[in-house]
Amino acid sequence: MTVMTSVKFFTRLNNLLGDIMKIFNLILIMVLANFTIADDHVSASSAAGAGLPEGGFSTFHVVAENPYEYIEALKAAPEALAAGGGDVVGYCMTMTGHDYPGEMFIWNAYSSLKDALSSSAGLSYNPYDAPKQLQNMRKILYTSAWKPLTPFELKPGFERVTRVMVKPENTQKFLQATEMVQAAINASGSEFEMGVFLPLGGGSKETTMMLRGIAPDGESFGSLYEEGYGGAAWGQAFLGMMALVDEIVRDSHEQCEILYTAE
Repeated sequence: MTVMTSVKFFTRLNNLLGDIMKIFNLILIMVLANFTIADDHVSASSAAGAGLPEGGFSTFHVVAENPYEYIEALKAAPEALAAGGGDVVGYCMTMTGHDYPGEMFIWNAYSSLKDALSSSAGLSYNPYDAPKQLQNMRKILYTSAWKPLTPFELKPGFERVTRVMVKPENTQKFLQATEMVQAAINASGSEFEMGVFLPLGGGSKETTMMLRGIAPDGESFGSLYEEGYGGAAWGQAFLGMMALVDEIVRDSHEQCEILYTAE
């Protein structure tokens, strides 16, 4: 009976995961389809109306016993950072909204998803062959690839990271709305970047779009919160964007930094 129960459980689990992947494949198809069809309501200057941005990312998620010491060890091991084949390599450490203590990940930025998933670049990295010092400082959790869905300038800093569910028919409107929010905040004089990313092969851990809002540091982000709650002009654009979100799956703050740039 125990064996049969286990078989039924894993069968149902596999079916559920299969349904999840079908949903997100549908979202991806609809996004790509929307970007290939002219939209009279999209500004000619909007990159979301011109096509998806190039490039891709990979993330290597770990539990670090001491994230600060682990980051310093990574900075002292550029050969380990270069092993992933990324054009730019960095880290993000969770500051609030942890799922577990020591939550962080190493990211690689690539000029294409081909490079990100290539056996001679992104997938050439063997984390079990890393220097023993690094291996002893972290526990591997999972990896994922990511496709940026909006224009994104790589300027890591203090970042609010929100996993969101958006109906497929609202996806393009949502992407356009994120660009409007960024433009409105920039017009107010604040340095701010916003990007939306779609997970590719993230398993059961990454199944939703990820929205990243980025300020240079925590103080700058805190000032944005104060402005928003104080009735800033860009607040309406933000509310319009969030009205297109059906569910917030997770919300956190991260501190991110570039560790290595390929020559």
